[in-house]
Amino acid sequence: MEETRDSIHDIWGPRTPHQGHWPVRVDERTTEEPDNWVQSACVLCSNCCGMDIGVKNGRIVGVRGRAVDRVNHGRLGPKGLHAWEATHSPDRLTTPLIRRNGKLEPATWDEAMALIVDKSKELLAEGHSSAIGFYTSGQLFIEEYYTLGVLGKAGLGTPHMDGNTRLCTATAGAALKLSFGTDGQAGSYADLDTTEAVLLVGHNMASQQTVLWARILDRLASVNPPQARRD
Repeated sequence: MEETRDSIHDIWGPRTPHQGHWPVRVDERTTEEPDNWVQSACVLCSNCCGMDIGVKNGRIVGVRGRAVDRVNHGRLGPKGLHAWEATHSPDRLTTPLIRRNGKLEPATWDEAMALIVDKSKELLAEGHSSAIGFYTSGQLFIEEYYTLGVLGKAGLGTPHMDGNTRLCTATAGAALKLSFGTDGQAGSYADLDTTEAVLLVGHNMASQQTVLWARILDRLASVNPPQARRD
């Protein structure tokens, strides 16, 4: 196994102080030597670090940060370096489960989909479309959200559609609009390389965005550190 650093015991990695720019540090973790690397990105927090995925015999065998990526300059946090290993976990579900006599049992996809269709038709026949609800992930693409809207609201007629995007991201979007007039980032991560002050309010960056926190730590370790405060 190739591992450039132990991100479990050293979350942010060694310091690479700024030298007028944020130096590159490529973090890598592999369990086997990949046949090839595929360009991708880490989606496990909102930092969106660029990464390469190592592939061997059609399976993920490792990841590494992309040195040329302007967001992370090659770094990856604990989630980015380790979460992919769950793909091969023996506990991972590979078949649908249907509850029979109070116990979850394996079923085929046709059985599972038929059960969903039958139950949905039964509820709709009773005039209870509001008895159907959707709770979705925040990791879908816009086309998938559109399809869900067509199925849930136009097709089934349920008003109960919710997900991670409202409980998490929408609150941040609303706060950004109130504060800066836009629900997108008002600045750039690169601003941290030159700013004279860093103020964090209501956000534990050290825990939730470990690579971005490493960027601040590296700036604080430079010869021209900013003033820093967290409230």
